[in-house]
Amino acid sequence: MKEEVILNFDLYKKYKSEYAPDSFHHVAFKTQNYDAMVEFYEKLFGCKPMYKSNDIAFLAFDEEHHRIAIANTEPGVKKLGFISKIILAFRNWLNKNIPTTIGLDHISYCLNPIDKWFDFYHKAKDRGLEPYWTINHGWITGMYYKDPDGNLVELFFEHWTNDEEYKNEISARGFPEEPVGTNMDIDILYQMYKNGESLKNLTKKGNTVPEGKKPVAGIQAAINMRKKFK
Repeated sequence: MKEEVILNFDLYKKYKSEYAPDSFHHVAFKTQNYDAMVEFYEKLFGCKPMYKSNDIAFLAFDEEHHRIAIANTEPGVKKLGFISKIILAFRNWLNKNIPTTIGLDHISYCLNPIDKWFDFYHKAKDRGLEPYWTINHGWITGMYYKDPDGNLVELFFEHWTNDEEYKNEISARGFPEEPVGTNMDIDILYQMYKNGESLKNLTKKGNTVPEGKKPVAGIQAAINMRKKFK
């Protein structure tokens, strides 16, 4: 059976479902690493608690009442029987050590333009946070942070500056032929940025790979997140 591929650039800024909500509001996590999770998101986004107890935290990073909720499941786990605790511990170990094939992959936030994206990277680094994965997806470039439970949080900038560039640049960069992208080195990219490289060169796939090497691309980039080139 021939694969059906759908590509519709005309949706961008022109489509809104009749069932669409007003906006995306918050994400919520369940965790046994409550203090570490709260501290991570306070560091990453400068969150402050609208409400926080030993059981749950509602964290704000802008004018909304909360953007991140974190529920502490450890008290409930302590009440489980011995066998249930063993099963849960094994399941948690599997989740952290073996790649999952179902479930949420990551949450994502946009930071435009590229200088604002770099600024976030350097300020997060000063707070002791570094991306787990950096990748040029072809149409956006993302840095992914991993929280204490292994959830990925992406911050990306877009490779276009206006609506017309959106269509032209994505097509020119090999999307959708290769929609995953290539792993990259953000520090090398930043040096290129400081040297005055154009946005077109800064967003080119494989642009931070040493001469004679090949970028890790496609599904291998998602599997080998820490590998910059081969």
